[in-house]
Amino acid sequence: MNTLPLAGVTVLDFTRVYSGPYATLRLSDLGADVIKIEHPQGGDDSRTFGPFIAGTSGYFETLNRGKRSVAIDYRAPAGQAVLRQLAGQVDVLIENFRPGQMKRYGLDYASVSAIQPRLIYVSITGFGGDVDQGCYDIVAQAMSGLMSLTGFPDQPIKTGPAIADAISGLTAANGLLAALFRRERTGQGAHVEVAMIDAVFACLENALADFDVTQQVPMRRGNTDQVIAPFDCFRAADGWIVIAAGNDRLWRSLARLIDEALIDDPRFATNAQRVENGVVLQTILAAWCQSRSTQALLADLHAAGVPAGPVRTIDELAIDPRLDARGMLAHIDLADGVHLKVPGSPIRFEDTVVQSMQRGPRLGEHTRPILMEWLNVCAGEIDRLLAEGVIACHV
Repeated sequence: MNTLPLAGVTVLDFTRVYSGPYATLRLSDLGADVIKIEHPQGGDDSRTFGPFIAGTSGYFETLNRGKRSVAIDYRAPAGQAVLRQLAGQVDVLIENFRPGQMKRYGLDYASVSAIQPRLIYVSITGFGGDVDQGCYDIVAQAMSGLMSLTGFPDQPIKTGPAIADAISGLTAANGLLAALFRRERTGQGAHVEVAMIDAVFACLENALADFDVTQQVPMRRGNTDQVIAPFDCFRAADGWIVIAAGNDRLWRSLARLIDEALIDDPRFATNAQRVENGVVLQTILAAWCQSRSTQALLADLHAAGVPAGPVRTIDELAIDPRLDARGMLAHIDLADGVHLKVPGSPIRFEDTVVQSMQRGPRLGEHTRPILMEWLNVCAGEIDRLLAEGVIACHV
């Protein structure tokens, strides 16, 4: 049995809320030792986000399970000095402060790479390192163009989950892993920067190419697709399903289920014609779906090889046997037999030892052991830093 691929990699994590913690969560799931740096007064803002269970935040636990917490006042010179020492001991430093903030703390790439030239330093920003402006998920969705393409013609809509944060976190993790791979070959450290706007804009499929060719601004289309039809959501007698017939072969299989006369209907002979006549096609499919159960519809569609699926709700997913079998319904033991169900890691390796899911750290839970083990700070010095409010330790 093999160990996880990032076993032995150490990460100093200065990120908060979602985008950065999501990146470091993925690293932790791959075996990295993630040390979460938090301010002693409150720590990560997400510790205050509900729901709350067993004295902790479900939001925080979801994104920070398996990490360790060191509480140090990074605004105080004494705290900054300790953090620079820690930065000299790790493989990766990742942060999502506003541009310029880490420099004010003496913890920017230039400062810490002078201590640790092999360091991989990752910055997640809203708009790039030259724009000192805050950014949350909804701002990134709006300014990247995502919201202009999502929703119905009369109103742009953000996605349900904070997808801009997740995309930014995944992009940062991707760049980080590439930099680690290059370092293995060259010994060279790197500064990797990911702007949320850039990361989301890069995921807008063919929107830019379509505009460049046609000079027409893509319009919001609800659940339909601009270049494929049928590709939509339909109401069944007892719920909703989606149907996606992305080529002529799949369309013929679908048409055979509905009415074989549709196979030779010139309005739907090609994908381009189906897109052009999408309103008529949607009406036909809606009428076919509305009087049948989701189970009956999906049985026929799947038997015919047509991609389709139910629109499932979280209560259904929470007990889904396939997700459970794949380890995606993970359980964190919080305290005194209280458990919290959270998403597991979507990445798995054959013949690899996967550790049990660990809860998120209490604020400052690992301050004392890490300072003592990594920096040889004696107990008396730790007590002095505690008394001065430079650090905090969970009791």
